[in-house]
Amino acid sequence: MLTGRVLGLKAWFDIAIPAADGWYLSVEVVLDTGFSGDLTLPASVVRQLNLASMGNRYAHLATGEEVELPAWRGTILWDGRPISVEIIEAEGEPLLGMGLLIGNRITIEVREGGAVTVEALP
Repeated sequence: MLTGRVLGLKAWFDIAIPAADGWYLSVEVVLDTGFSGDLTLPASVVRQLNLASMGNRYAHLATGEEVELPAWRGTILWDGRPISVEIIEAEGEPLLGMGLLIGNRITIEVREGGAVTVEALP
């Protein structure tokens, strides 16, 4: 189970990303149900992780604009296990998308400081 908290009416999680030399980078991400991918990270974080390039991806923003963004293959710890994810390089708050939530249940106490949980469906 992944746990987080509501701050400023956003559901936040801390995720651990293994880097190439054995250390882990802790990153706070916001749950974004409008993002169908796995994860976005800003360029400064991507550069720290030494990730493998997957080329570019087209993204449709909430404004209706279509942009081309770099994509990277990475690993995160999900419920204590390493899983492979596609990371889209995008500035702004790091986002956790619906692609990572397939087969899970999300529970959010929508109030400041409320609990957020992600648990695998049976």
